Amino acid sequence: MKIKYLLLLIVIVISVFIIYNHNYTKKINILSINSLNEQENYNNHLSNYLNKSNLNYNFNVDYTNDQLEIENLIALIEKNNNEFQSIIHESDVIIMSLGNVDIKVENYKTIIKELQELFKKLRLINSKEIIFISPYKLKNTTSIKDICHKYNIYFINGSSFINKSELLAQMIYRKIESQYNTKK
Repeated sequence: MKIKYLLLLIVIVISVFIIYNHNYTKKINILSINSLNEQENYNNHLSNYLNKSNLNYNFNVDYTNDQLEIENLIALIEKNNNEFQSIIHESDVIIMSLGNVDIKVENYKTIIKELQELFKKLRLINSKEIIFISPYKLKNTTSIKDICHKYNIYFINGSSFINKSELLAQMIYRKIESQYNTKK
């Protein structure tokens, strides 16, 4: 009699496990950090793509500011304002478009140095997918590509998407969707 109850309990536990695994979908946390103005910003288009999809996601755009400089983001990480390091750590995908403000006030070497410092800090906090979109008005992106490669960051040449934010959003969405599908 005890063996029958034990077998029934095992069957129930296995059934629950199978049903849970079949129906469980991981929520993908997406963090967008960018310094793009409203016309160039991909967030609205990306949000539309995500809404139309069957992805279970959380899309955080709290760190979008058209005056955001790379050094300010580094300071934000170091100070851990609003538990920013935790937000970075919990993100499955981080999308960054930075340097658009910096390019107006700093030289190329300074921007490269700041990006290297930023990427190093991000990789200490998060080992998951990071997508970096280079500054839109920057013609020479070779050094940035090399730094992205060094830190295993997916590079997108921003100058190819000037006034094409919907196309950029579509490209980012495809990357996120492929990342999500490998986690299922």
